[in-house]
Amino acid sequence: MNEMNIAELLADQLEKLLSARVNAESLAILEAGGADLSLWQEIEEMGVADVMRTGADDAGLGWQDCAELFRVLGRHAAPLPLAETLFARRLMSQANLDIPEGPLALIDPSANADIQLDATGCLQGEAAMVSWASWATQLLGLARRGDEAFLFSVAASDVAARLEKCDSLERAPTSAVDFSGITPLAVVAMSDASQIRSGLAVMRALMISGACDKVVELAVDYANTRKQFGKPIGKFQALQHQLAEASCRAAAAEMAGKYACRELDNNQFLAGAAVAKYTASVAAKDVSRIGHQVFGAIGITDEHELHYYTRRLWQWRAEAGNERYWSEQLGNKILAAGSEQLWSSLTA
Repeated sequence: MNEMNIAELLADQLEKLLSARVNAESLAILEAGGADLSLWQEIEEMGVADVMRTGADDAGLGWQDCAELFRVLGRHAAPLPLAETLFARRLMSQANLDIPEGPLALIDPSANADIQLDATGCLQGEAAMVSWASWATQLLGLARRGDEAFLFSVAASDVAARLEKCDSLERAPTSAVDFSGITPLAVVAMSDASQIRSGLAVMRALMISGACDKVVELAVDYANTRKQFGKPIGKFQALQHQLAEASCRAAAAEMAGKYACRELDNNQFLAGAAVAKYTASVAAKDVSRIGHQVFGAIGITDEHELHYYTRRLWQWRAEAGNERYWSEQLGNKILAAGSEQLWSSLTA
């Protein structure tokens, strides 16, 4: 069985599992502070969380292979940190670090995280928002010392007393974490620290594209069943235009995410991530807006499932750099290359 068949099989298995186990009720339980650890255990037993590890005995699937896994997680608003764990285990295996069992939390460098590594080997600083920190066995992040960048891991037990619960739009377990004085379990120098932010951006872009698909699916279904003036509202041309725009945005986010996966697999970290996260963030804004316009008042009620996806779209839009951040990064890259490289950069 080749790598693509393995990836497709795992994505299909994950789709079936989440379809059976995740619904509005289970998401409400998570947001109220509950935790379905049995779902995590089932996923661990499937082996999904390890497929991006790059060791000699690992599957070593690349970003292109795993794109649909991330999209499935977004489509179901998966109530567990599988996406973060997939990427974190990949980073740890590439750095030859010991990989623990259980879920991992990734510190987003763009989320007001200013963490330094001092001369004694201790961390200094804090991260304002770390998703799933209270679930994790270890936290993985980026620390700096002057011009140098380091990948570090910290045992969750070492910072458990320092977790300060904070609110997020997706209402997943999120904490501010003070790392000052903590000695990390491992520290590895990174030659190119941009791969962390770029990887996080592509991960979120793929999840956004999956969640956009779900919102479009819900909106189309509602438009075909809700009747006004004697016919389904989906028959009105104005609404058809809105749904078509949402579908186009969702498709663009998917294609941009898959393009970025190819770039990451080729160790090109900036351009693909910029295109994907910019496109996905714009899609998150427009698709959520159109979804709520189609549903009207019922779509903003807690009883309806729409908000579980649109709130995550708003959250993920801001994480790992929003559309403004990535458009500036892409623009600066093109300007630095000079006018003679403009056409080739657009058509490559």
